[in-house]
Amino acid sequence: MKSKIPILLMAVLVLFLAPFLYHLVASNNSEGMKIQDVLVTNDKMNVLAYARVSRFSPDIEKAILAGVSTTFSFKIEFYRDKEFWVDERLVQLEVIKNIKYNQVKKTFFVTSTFPRTTESFQEFETARLAVAEINGVPIINIRNLNKDQNYYARIKLEWENYRLPFYAEFLRIFLSFRDFETDWHVQPFRLQK
Repeated sequence: MKSKIPILLMAVLVLFLAPFLYHLVASNNSEGMKIQDVLVTNDKMNVLAYARVSRFSPDIEKAILAGVSTTFSFKIEFYRDKEFWVDERLVQLEVIKNIKYNQVKKTFFVTSTFPRTTESFQEFETARLAVAEINGVPIINIRNLNKDQNYYARIKLEWENYRLPFYAEFLRIFLSFRDFETDWHVQPFRLQK
């Protein structure tokens, strides 16, 4: 019976401290990362989205350079702005990018769902740019929009497969229920002629 009490106390302590530890770890990991240089425009057929992430946190860069396969997801939502009612979401889509560093070949491999490509890079900065931006992602066909209506796009970045330092890996149990992510960037849009 005596051996169960310290284990029970340890479990209660960990459960009590988990939210505080999560906040500490999550705020450090996403510090300084944000969506920027957002452009939502249209061509003759579609509304297009352009955006990039300001930078990666030092911990994420270290993980990538250590060979950890890391997946980034650009979440894009497109809404019709309704003045006296709840805004209507017209589209929700995701562009997934993955980066993996091969330490033997000293090569970064980047895959993307839009455009569907696999590329290799020798320099980290070039590979980082390939992962950290979206260029001309078609959101919605302009035939589905009205010229006199206001719209907006929301874009954020989430990342997965993030590894904590070895000594803190046990916290993964408490952190896995929430993704690490940037804040939503909201960009107004009005149909261009």
